[in-house]
Amino acid sequence: MITFYPGPSRLYPQIEAYLGDAYHSGLLSMNHRSQPFMKMLSAAIAGLKEKLMIPEAYEVIFVSSATECWEIIAQSLTSRTSYHIYNGAFGKKWKEYAHKIHGRAEGIAYQLNEQPQWAPRKDTGDDILCLTHTETSNGTAIADSVLSSLRASFNGLIAVDATSSMAGVALPWMSADVWYASVQKCFGLPSGLGVMVLSPRAAERTKRIGEDAHYNSLEFVLDNFRKFQTPYTPNILGIYLLGRLMDSLEPVGVTAGVLTRRGAGLYGFLAGQGFELPVREAACRSMTVITVEAERSVVAGLKAFALERGIVLGNGYGEKKETTFRIANFPAIPDAEFEILKECLLNFKTANRL
Repeated sequence: MITFYPGPSRLYPQIEAYLGDAYHSGLLSMNHRSQPFMKMLSAAIAGLKEKLMIPEAYEVIFVSSATECWEIIAQSLTSRTSYHIYNGAFGKKWKEYAHKIHGRAEGIAYQLNEQPQWAPRKDTGDDILCLTHTETSNGTAIADSVLSSLRASFNGLIAVDATSSMAGVALPWMSADVWYASVQKCFGLPSGLGVMVLSPRAAERTKRIGEDAHYNSLEFVLDNFRKFQTPYTPNILGIYLLGRLMDSLEPVGVTAGVLTRRGAGLYGFLAGQGFELPVREAACRSMTVITVEAERSVVAGLKAFALERGIVLGNGYGEKKETTFRIANFPAIPDAEFEILKECLLNFKTANRL
């Protein structure tokens, strides 16, 4: 089966061997304060920072998922208002969840073929601006230049959901204070692990707020990770697999180049064959999640046609669940499988006289 589902998605092939290695290593039976675990955690963080080019001063923690990061940000990093600028379902869900926790979340929606903007307002530096780097629901992305501009105009912390871009895109780390992702997309790993990257400013605010009412209160988590321990028993297998994978991957700049080339080629192919691309502005297009729009019957027919040939396409999401489909352009998917996908799309068009 060939899958282009945008998460959980294709695993890197070396994961199969790493699973056996993990079992035989004995690490999976170690407690999370033992020396072998601490050594493994330290190596995994070091490898991640090296391959993803994360600034030395930024700290890395592992949690259960990107969704848990919503909770941590709302509990431990929000002292006043959290402003959520979004154009899709996941950005909106983040805002709604944050509001349930602290009641001070404000949403600022923008259109599909636009980039987010920040209109200057009272900003004491105690607020937090929340953005979605790649909106998985619709295949849009925020340009690096826009993030840089937002960084210059907003005095508070900036938090970025990079779930569908971290480990596939060379992220502009210095343009934000909090970055987070789950690993079942561009990391090419099994689900069940979240990565959170924090700037010194984020760590300072964590300490200043001093929130300590939860098992995942950020100050408590950071105190443990600085000793290469965790506050609770973590996903040891997930951390092990991530660490091993970092040893084998190219630096993210190389990976990003591959995805950009492949994504641009796929957008060109789809447009050339008459497929409708709802994200019309090239500057707003994600290179990791590509969305195609069509009539409900065409989308259903194409997904069934592809599945009969061993190809899984991603469903649409939210309001356009039945009138769009999504294609993951994640690093673990080989080029050859995209050629098979293109052939499938052409055959579907021919069979249906489209």
